[in-house]
Amino acid sequence: MSGAKVFAFLFTSLDGYHEGPGGSLGWGVYDEEFFEWNLRQSREVGALLLGRRTYEHFAEVWDGGEAAERLPEVAAFMNAVPKTVVTSGGHPLTPWEGSRSVDGSDLPAEIARLRRESTAGAPGSGGDVAVFGSSDLTVSLLEQGLVDELRILVHPVLLGGGRSLFAGLKERVELTPGAVTTFRSGNVLLRYRV
Repeated sequence: MSGAKVFAFLFTSLDGYHEGPGGSLGWGVYDEEFFEWNLRQSREVGALLLGRRTYEHFAEVWDGGEAAERLPEVAAFMNAVPKTVVTSGGHPLTPWEGSRSVDGSDLPAEIARLRRESTAGAPGSGGDVAVFGSSDLTVSLLEQGLVDELRILVHPVLLGGGRSLFAGLKERVELTPGAVTTFRSGNVLLRYRV
């Protein structure tokens, strides 16, 4: 492997849903301890690779004054880090500093480019390529052998329905367990090498 590591950071309910019924996302348990941990994680990141829906959600949340007031360091990172969004096109993307779009037709070439470029790192970063959220994109990357590590944040909630974390995965993917982090909130972070 040359260049940076590629890791996917996803969240799920205890019963395995990435989105709740109707696409709801407001059920997660986030507290100061989580945001401090996530800020440390962001220091490892030299580039973000996002699916379109995650990109649009992040652009709305992080490219505004409220997030900058509430979580200034995280907002500064999200606005400064280079962002590549994989989209099938057709609709214009919400403008956001440091963003570019690709059609996803050659994900291996895109990952190779991001690995090379992100090794230099964004300001304050360590250079890895991170996929935040974006479960559909993560499935595509897993099926093509393009993910080095999964980081799964399990929230202490049962949703009873919604969208499965790895919906659409067609092939078995072998994983090697790594570190487990338990948060005071009840969230549990599971790490797996692919």
